[in-house]
Amino acid sequence: MSNETASMRELQHNRQLIMQALNKNTTNFSNYSKISESLKEGNLKLTLNPMTDEFLFQDSKNHTVCINPTKGTLNEKPINELLLKADVDNKADKEYVDATKEYICAWTERTYPQKHHTHNIYDVDELQEKLDDKADKNHTHKSFTTVRADDIILNFDLGSSAPLENPSTSVKDTLNNLDNSCRNIEDHARNFEAYELPTMLDKKADKTELQTLKTEILQTLYPIGSIYTSMNSTRPEVVLGFGTWTQIVDRFLYCANSSKETGGSKTISGANLPAHSHYINLSTSQEGGHRHKYWDWSGMTKGKGYDVKDNVQFAINCYWSNTEGGGNHTHRVSGYTQTTGQSKDYMPPYMTVFAWYRNA
Repeated sequence: MSNETASMRELQHNRQLIMQALNKNTTNFSNYSKISESLKEGNLKLTLNPMTDEFLFQDSKNHTVCINPTKGTLNEKPINELLLKADVDNKADKEYVDATKEYICAWTERTYPQKHHTHNIYDVDELQEKLDDKADKNHTHKSFTTVRADDIILNFDLGSSAPLENPSTSVKDTLNNLDNSCRNIEDHARNFEAYELPTMLDKKADKTELQTLKTEILQTLYPIGSIYTSMNSTRPEVVLGFGTWTQIVDRFLYCANSSKETGGSKTISGANLPAHSHYINLSTSQEGGHRHKYWDWSGMTKGKGYDVKDNVQFAINCYWSNTEGGGNHTHRVSGYTQTTGQSKDYMPPYMTVFAWYRNA
């Protein structure tokens, strides 16, 4: 057996030792249960480097121990130290625990920790001035204990400080709610008795009723199918407080006899134009007039002389002549042009807005 083969077997054996220990097939690690528990709780992570066949154990603070099976030994000491570090990190600070325990016990037993120091009252600045501003606890008003509410005559201006809801039956609460506006009869001309308050306050608007009226008005202005536009991106259900709205994006509004139909394009092409063609009717100019030269034999005469037959003619008095001029003509051309051109973006000047339509 070669050394290389023995080394490979030893490597596989050591790898199996670690994997078996972690898979509970055996307990080759003396601290196996602790390793398994730490792995399960996430306090310890195990990764395998396939390039080096190294096992990396790492705790939550990135303390790392590398186990290399190729070295022939399975040393548990580094893992034990790593587990010890993890245990220490998971422990609470003793001083913090003791302080917390003491504080909880103090509250439970109502024995609160005391600061061991005192203050001299004369050391407090402006103490007497502050005390002079406080009310006398022994001072009372007999009117609230000996006089019936209906016998008390109030004098004050309602104005905008009147509450929107009926006050309680307590005269003291009524006076407080009315901004403590209890005045002398000599200072004001309007006098009324306490039992008149409910009647007067009933004439004031109710907040709930005002809110309901406001919502009804807005519902009338924005019924289902209406359009809401704004320069603000806040949705109308947030602004108005009601309805379900769908936003309109990348569309111009086109007034028609139906709604929610779409069409058109930002780009003009042949499909956006009406069906059409261009007719042409052309004629060529008059051309082609010409003549041809030929040898005119019409002037040929008979020759006379020795041993010449009577019917022999000689080319005497012949000449070149031209044919009669002619051949001028025209051509008629008609048909349709070919569709040409290129698509082009065409957008008029515009300003963008946010728009929605209400569908519920």
